[in-house]
Amino acid sequence: MFALVDVNNFYVSCERAFNPRLADVPVVVLSNNDGCAVARSNEVKALGVKMGAPWFKMKDLAREHGIVALSSNYTLYGDMSNRVVSVLREFSPDIEVYSIDESFLRVETLVHLHGDATAMGHVMRERVRRWTGLPVCAGFGATKTLAKFANHLAKKNPFFDGVCDLSSMTHSELNGWMAKIEVGEVWGVGRRIAARLETMGVRTVLDLATTDLKALRVQFGVVMERTASELRGVSCLELEDLADPKQQIMASRSFGSMVRDIAEISEAVSWHIDRAAEKLRSQGSVAGAVYVFVQTNRFRQSDLLALTEN
Repeated sequence: MFALVDVNNFYVSCERAFNPRLADVPVVVLSNNDGCAVARSNEVKALGVKMGAPWFKMKDLAREHGIVALSSNYTLYGDMSNRVVSVLREFSPDIEVYSIDESFLRVETLVHLHGDATAMGHVMRERVRRWTGLPVCAGFGATKTLAKFANHLAKKNPFFDGVCDLSSMTHSELNGWMAKIEVGEVWGVGRRIAARLETMGVRTVLDLATTDLKALRVQFGVVMERTASELRGVSCLELEDLADPKQQIMASRSFGSMVRDIAEISEAVSWHIDRAAEKLRSQGSVAGAVYVFVQTNRFRQSDLLALTEN
């Protein structure tokens, strides 16, 4: 049995953990250059704001509904991610840190210590919340893809109260939930693949799980075949203990105000190169090329007109 534990609205939740005044307040966390939303609180999602929405297009909505916009703080988020992982290691030593806010665990030999998977998931939620201040959801399934699907159900449906164990469902119950969810929500099925699947009549998770495996392999390759097999309960993907080294490292941040001093810009560039080099050394890599860029605010039309005239 696999478990997938995912922090809800991770960047926003990290900010709220250190500033309780943000609780129940609509919050967005913006990208490196404060350009677009990379995390949204539930209150902001309810207003229809999409992931990646440009901040300048949200300003009228922000004034109307009191949306608080925060610059991203990746040092904080990385530290909080490590704290969550340290808590999860108390439940299983077999863990794969899939992303900054998600981890897979192997738990089949440990579930009995808590009674069942649902009980284990609630203990996980309570402990992570108590030790880090972050809210999480937990999904359990016989494969990693099913655990990911279970986590989606746990997060989107209040019925599950943050924990979904697919192994506790009957076959008809599982099929019922699969039939309700669009195929694009399946782990690894992107927008383009979802569109191609729909032309084949594959519109739901259940459709994908019941599609002929050979046909999927011919149309999409072995990866999609494995995904469908995993949805059927056949485990094809094991935990990955170590993440692959990054092939590209970026260190960038916008200035809080307009900068016209070359010395200040030079100091900022040096600081960012130092941060990138630190990340490079931490993964034991060497650089093949270094790219340095400085740009003005692309939303300031006066600057763009001046550049064009020059």
